[in-house]
Amino acid sequence: MVTHQDMVDVYGAENLVTLSREEADELRLHPDDAEVLVTIGLPRSGSRFFTTEVVGGPEFLTVIDLTKRDGSPHREVILGGPPGDPEMRYSVSAYERFIMLVQLERTPPRGEVVNDNLCKLIEFVYRFDRCWESGDPAELEGLTKTLTDLDPFSFEQPDDWWSIALHQAAGGGIL
Repeated sequence: MVTHQDMVDVYGAENLVTLSREEADELRLHPDDAEVLVTIGLPRSGSRFFTTEVVGGPEFLTVIDLTKRDGSPHREVILGGPPGDPEMRYSVSAYERFIMLVQLERTPPRGEVVNDNLCKLIEFVYRFDRCWESGDPAELEGLTKTLTDLDPFSFEQPDDWWSIALHQAAGGGIL
């Protein structure tokens, strides 16, 4: 599992966002996801696939409380978005823990589950950026296997978010 120091090594200490325990508790996330925000952090910028410094709204840590069709409560917390794309946001489900990538420009907005939980999202972002930073094409093959083993669900379809990211990282361009 990625550590805070791993993130510092790639993004720099001043470029990581961590929350206090109180701030994380106010979000009412699953304790494991809250722990990631307190102890590991998220990159403000510098990642190819993630930033907390989004343009427009909803902004970082915006809480969206909804009622599902069955009447049960649902909470999403905005984590950030892909850099340079004001129409997409990553969010974490406070109850189910899934990480969604939501396309805001659609009516209604459309979402795709990209990871099982926040720890896996951070692991993916960190490993992608570290691999990209190394510039070693051979490392990409190992990255594919590592990430697939970590979260097979994220690669079930060739047009899933992380499948497309790997394709682009390999020089395949946009699908």
